[in-house]
Amino acid sequence: MSFLRKTLAILVVPACFYLNTGITQENPLENTSWQLIAIYGFGNSEFVPTNPENYLLRFRLDSRLQIEADCNQAGATWTLEGNAFTLTEMVTTRKLCVQPSLFNRYIMNLDRAETYELGNGQLIIRTNSEADWMLFKPYVFTPAF
Repeated sequence: MSFLRKTLAILVVPACFYLNTGITQENPLENTSWQLIAIYGFGNSEFVPTNPENYLLRFRLDSRLQIEADCNQAGATWTLEGNAFTLTEMVTTRKLCVQPSLFNRYIMNLDRAETYELGNGQLIIRTNSEADWMLFKPYVFTPAF
């Protein structure tokens, strides 16, 4: 039995490592969640959400994106090609959020997203304007009991 376990470990561990490495290199955002830290815009403006946990991006399988945008929910299809980042088929609810909400600015920037940068534990999404970009950090759900 010990020989069988060792043989399985030798075969399974490298296979898992190979599979995980391949997925990470092809789709580095797949199965990750990100929380908005700030939106930067024209004239060095900075917009920081009062409740960052209300502004989330959840990159799912099959190129599906789940978006939390303050009091609204949205969804889209996402694609990566090099550092190009494209969202298509975006749909969103349109509730009127309590001010100071970043809903409109957040959704507009996502709709105009063109590139992304991933590194140092951060995600940066840049729009088609040199002045507008968003900074995210990884989001880990912490239940409140």
